[in-house]
Amino acid sequence: MSRDCTATIPKARKRRSLDGDLQASPSLGKATSALKNASEPGVLPARSHQYGGAVQRQPDLSHTDTKTYPKLLAQRLGIEDSVKDLLHALDFNYIRTRLIAFRQLTIHFPFYCLRPDASVVDMATDGPLTTVAICTVTSSAHPDTQARLAQAFRHALSATVIIRGERSMDLLQGLMIFLAWHHNYMAKQQIHQLLYLLAGMAADLGLYRQPYETDALNIAAALEQDRAFLGCYYLCCGLSVMGLDKPSPLRWTDNLRRCADHLAISGSHPQDNTLVGIVELVRAIDDLQDTLPSASETKRPSHPAYIDLQTKATTHRLSALQREHPDLAGTPAYTAATLHLHHRLLRATTSTPGTPTLIQTACAIKEYTDDLLARPPIFLHHLAILDWTNLLETLLLLSRISQAPLPKTTAGGWETGALSAMLQPKSILDALCAHMAAAPVGEPLAPRHEGLLVWFRGVCEGIKKRILRERAGGAVTMGRQEAAYGGVRGLGINGQAAQQGRFRPVNEAFGSEAVGSKVAEEQGLKFDDAFSLFDGGLLDERFWNDFLAP
Repeated sequence: MSRDCTATIPKARKRRSLDGDLQASPSLGKATSALKNASEPGVLPARSHQYGGAVQRQPDLSHTDTKTYPKLLAQRLGIEDSVKDLLHALDFNYIRTRLIAFRQLTIHFPFYCLRPDASVVDMATDGPLTTVAICTVTSSAHPDTQARLAQAFRHALSATVIIRGERSMDLLQGLMIFLAWHHNYMAKQQIHQLLYLLAGMAADLGLYRQPYETDALNIAAALEQDRAFLGCYYLCCGLSVMGLDKPSPLRWTDNLRRCADHLAISGSHPQDNTLVGIVELVRAIDDLQDTLPSASETKRPSHPAYIDLQTKATTHRLSALQREHPDLAGTPAYTAATLHLHHRLLRATTSTPGTPTLIQTACAIKEYTDDLLARPPIFLHHLAILDWTNLLETLLLLSRISQAPLPKTTAGGWETGALSAMLQPKSILDALCAHMAAAPVGEPLAPRHEGLLVWFRGVCEGIKKRILRERAGGAVTMGRQEAAYGGVRGLGINGQAAQQGRFRPVNEAFGSEAVGSKVAEEQGLKFDDAFSLFDGGLLDERFWNDFLAP
């Protein structure tokens, strides 16, 4: 026993990882390095991790099986094991295909652009929530998979934002993309409160202010933040005003125009030069909401002269935007903004709409529908939520002005003929349904949404039945009221006040109260603003069930 005893350092024991490959145990590796450092004079042992052996290891990304990337996404999102099973369909090939399909959707929502060199590994590692949102949006051809991914997204969003209080560009962009096609996979609409979450997250990230000179941001990151901030305003303001009829959680700031100009000058994406016109268009509609409230939002109806002034001002503003940004001309967004102007005009007044207003509205509806029918059929399946809301508002406006018999004129009847030629609701609705159904089936990079098609077809059929029912009832009511008002027709245009047993107020313009206004109101021309009572607005199925109820 003449040999000296020397301390030996044990080698790291090989253990099998979750992915099946052999690697050294991290706990033994840390203990080995600590023992080596302790053997050197003056070196303190390194502190072990606060969670002990609960250190998560990143899966081996060299494998492209069905387990690697769901584990990576679940680990990066920090969701529980019970929710991890919802991501089991996200393998390497599926994510890669969904990223390619999403590049074709950016024409409908140009506020998030994938980098040309973006890979599956980079997206799953650096933007896990954005990756799940993209896969959810582009899985419309697989409803079961889309429903599971939407549920996984909500779990991940609540775990990161609500529970852990995190905020990042990945969370903001993921929520923005998820809301941009929210109508495709959400049966219970909760859009408005999610819009407030999106606006609050943008404010917490400081996107509303101009960057300081000391902010260390590269050009790509600055453009990404500017584009995201414009997308937040586009969704928050556009949906709140057009589809929900509720207050917008994100109002206009001068920094929005700076962001749009910055993107237009950079030209990093082909659609960046159109963002200035799109944002200014939404701003004009937002200002219209404040200056021209509906009749149900005010105690007294607005004066006709005030309504006419605001209508002309908004019309001139839209025309100026069209001249300043020629790319807006002929786009569905610009035509939809014009239709929204007519919609607000009809809602702001309680009297019978005049023939010029009906003709302008009919022309705008025909221009809008002809533009949609001239595009590929898959275009209707890929519409973003604001464009889809514009389509529903157009259908609502079509049913609004088609409920009553056309006005009788004394100028040869050409107005009635023009309205009859343009306002053919049955032909318009049938053409839209047939065009949407003509989209190709089985295209992996251009998926069609069967559930959305079935729902849209049901709404169109209900609108046709409502129009026929209202026209039949309006003809009977018109015949009864022709006899009722026959005896007072010689009293002039203000004979209605005499028949009702009241005097005309001194502040009421002479001739402002036509006999036909009461007739039109009893015929059902008074617009129903009930969609503002529902959480989902025009996207809420309860509104359409109530609107189309017999």
